[in-house]
Amino acid sequence: MKVAILFLDYFRHEHTKQALQSISNAGYPFDLFTIQQKGIAKAINIGIDLTKNYDAIVTCANDIEMPDNWLTQMVKYSTTIEQTGMCGIHCVESIDKLIEINGLSIHPTFTAFGNVLIPRKVIDEIGYFNEDYDPYGMQDGDYAYRLNKLNYLNYYIPNMKSKHIGDDVGNGTEYRKMKDEGLALSGNKWNYWCEHYDKTKNYTIFEKQMI
Repeated sequence: MKVAILFLDYFRHEHTKQALQSISNAGYPFDLFTIQQKGIAKAINIGIDLTKNYDAIVTCANDIEMPDNWLTQMVKYSTTIEQTGMCGIHCVESIDKLIEINGLSIHPTFTAFGNVLIPRKVIDEIGYFNEDYDPYGMQDGDYAYRLNKLNYLNYYIPNMKSKHIGDDVGNGTEYRKMKDEGLALSGNKWNYWCEHYDKTKNYTIFEKQMI
């Protein structure tokens, strides 16, 4: 599997070096694409266009530290589990359920948050991330919603843990303000888009710029 890492490095670079060092301990070869574009969905979509000849992308934030051999495991799981949508390394969300598929145990989840691997065959069917949530919001949940509707499986790999090293809750920074403003709008946008997807029965986006 030929893998491209989309390293999202638009804002707050104080943890970039540490995050990149942890990514380099992947245990599996990859090509790195650093994307410094405001808006998470737009940044990922740029990466999707840059990596059309890769078998999978991994979205990586500049404030998440990855465990050793993380990519080796992602490749193993995503190639063994054919219906993989998002294959994630758990970071801060709660997980409990454990199931077995094709001899591998996984933690199934509606949305795999954090750094996730998405196979190219999935992207070719689902399309782009929804840029209406930018610069920050529920773009990952929106993508996961569409994946679930098309019978893909989102999950975390057991016994692997990443670390959020850029905690900014309550610190009053411009970055925090941007996140809070985006999240405040996300609920209404989420309701609108879920209703739209279900009404049209179209869970794909092949135009990057959403209104």
